[in-house]
Amino acid sequence: MKKSVIIPPKTCSDQCKDCSYQCEKKIAQVPTVDQALDLWIGNLPQVNSETETVPLPEAAGRVLAEAVLAKIDVPVDNCATHDGIAINFESVRDKFEFQPCILQPEEFFHCPMGTAIPQTFNSIAHAEQCKLNPDGTATLLEMPVQYQSVKIKGTYVGKGEKLADVNEVLSPSHLALMQYTGHTEALVKRKTKVSVIPVGDDLMMPGQIPSAGQYIECDSIYISAITSQYGGEATVFPIVPDDSGRISQAIREALPNCDVLVVIGGVGKGEMNYGDHTLKTVREMGSIACHGVQLGPGGKNMLLGQIDGKPVLGIPGPPHAALTMTEYFIPPILQWHLQCTVYRRTVVDVVLEHDFPSRGGGTNIWEPRVHLIESPRGYTARLVGNMGETVENLITASASVSVTGDLSQFQKGKKVKAKLLHNKYTFGN
Repeated sequence: MKKSVIIPPKTCSDQCKDCSYQCEKKIAQVPTVDQALDLWIGNLPQVNSETETVPLPEAAGRVLAEAVLAKIDVPVDNCATHDGIAINFESVRDKFEFQPCILQPEEFFHCPMGTAIPQTFNSIAHAEQCKLNPDGTATLLEMPVQYQSVKIKGTYVGKGEKLADVNEVLSPSHLALMQYTGHTEALVKRKTKVSVIPVGDDLMMPGQIPSAGQYIECDSIYISAITSQYGGEATVFPIVPDDSGRISQAIREALPNCDVLVVIGGVGKGEMNYGDHTLKTVREMGSIACHGVQLGPGGKNMLLGQIDGKPVLGIPGPPHAALTMTEYFIPPILQWHLQCTVYRRTVVDVVLEHDFPSRGGGTNIWEPRVHLIESPRGYTARLVGNMGETVENLITASASVSVTGDLSQFQKGKKVKAKLLHNKYTFGN
């Protein structure tokens, strides 16, 4: 782990009180993202996922709690896949002898496409290969090939065939095939419930007009949307002021009805000196797995802990930092609770249009957003001009790049991996 030394704003007492300052008395080891997740999730109690049965129209994106098997054969019987008449190939072949022949009513079966075929027939003469006569007979103009245009019972899907396995995320195609094979509902894992508490005296509710030094709270809606995308559902609580007692009360109210608690703001290393009351409150009510990770922007104050056996994320308040921390830590905790992988961002190869700044590197990760430009030769990438709370950084950027390891690999002309933020067809140039 990387060492971090932070000098406190005032002299501390002789006895270390386990504050968040990392002084010469307590040099903290700052974990990597993977180490932080191990420290955090590895110490959480085992989850026993609850299940619920939902109607198929409401099951898209849900995680299956059991394997799904086809209830019926598709088709349920032999059927025609083309308009025409059904015949017994072996019986008619000898009669035909390379010339049109008359078939008696018992020797054929008129069947429009999709019609079930009686067991005595096994081939379809297409409408253009035969003619229905007024007297009830049929003239076979051309001999079909054996089994022509006959779909055998269970050819598409056999009864009992596995359609999907436990822990699969249900796609629109899953739902269509399940309904096609007799299902009307699905047994799925209950969605992960996430409680979100914004903290800060400087925050205003949506719809209010901020005064000088105030900002409209926006991190919670991003966290809620990411939670929904990854198979959970979020409840956002009212803004809590920078007060330990009020934060503690809000946590006590939110905790019983959630699986994961997210507190936004108040997680800096200044504690009481700079209003970072969330850190103190979580430590007093539960335990802290780590405070700070080798990830930017925002990672130096990222808080991972637990209260009453439930995971707690303390996310820094600045939106550009909150977005990065949310993208890195919300998916793993939801996947821990659902016990499966529910979503991965699409990764593409890109060629850098310019040198990246010397940030990140080694085990540290810097996660800037980039614009992607598509050409016949592939994608090129350039950094956004302003990495703060800007339209360019939060909206028009199309991907992010994890700058880590050997920084010489992040120079102009180098090929790197980029994680798409949205559908590639929405890229702007």
